[in-house]
Amino acid sequence: MNLPAQLFPSDLLWLANFLFAALLGKALWRARFSALLDNQWRVHALIGLTIWVFLFWQLSAGVRPGFNFHLIGATLLMLLFGRHVAIVLLSLVMIATFWRNGFDYLSLGLNGLVMIALPVYFSEQVLHFTQRNLPKNLFMFVLGNGFVCGGVSMLLIVLTGSFLLAAFTHYTWDNVLNNYLVFSPIIILVEAFTCGILTTAFTVFAPQCVLHFSDKEYLHGK
Repeated sequence: MNLPAQLFPSDLLWLANFLFAALLGKALWRARFSALLDNQWRVHALIGLTIWVFLFWQLSAGVRPGFNFHLIGATLLMLLFGRHVAIVLLSLVMIATFWRNGFDYLSLGLNGLVMIALPVYFSEQVLHFTQRNLPKNLFMFVLGNGFVCGGVSMLLIVLTGSFLLAAFTHYTWDNVLNNYLVFSPIIILVEAFTCGILTTAFTVFAPQCVLHFSDKEYLHGK
């Protein structure tokens, strides 16, 4: 989704820019790109998935400003590359999307908090929860952290975006419900399916690309 700057008060936009800039700065400082570059498989996965995510961010469907959908890919990137690298990559994708479509950069922070920070941090917390509380096997990893988490992450984005549109713009809850929420199950299911399928593919055929997956923990002795 894209939350256009013209719909929101400037105070909210500047606050969101400040918060997202702080998160992005932290991610840039802590991202371990050197570890990724030492692994040829991860380099290929990083380049390929960044291009893939960028292309899907361009395939946006909607009828009114703010009421549009596209795949995010935050959960998948977090599982493969970690929280900090995922935030950096998605931020680059978002900036490129804003530049390509001529969006107002004043809303970068608000969109970044909703479409990047929220799903990435949520996906990381789900990963930690499953690692501590669920059996460590391949099925649980791809189902819980791929399919389910990918879908719930998109649900959180949709609900948060809906709240912001209803609370801070001229749109009413009826507008949001009839023009946005009613169509949201489609994109939630597509995000869940896409994230789950790609997580499964990388985990099975190229596990060395998945930062948060270990053969020793999830496969040996199972």
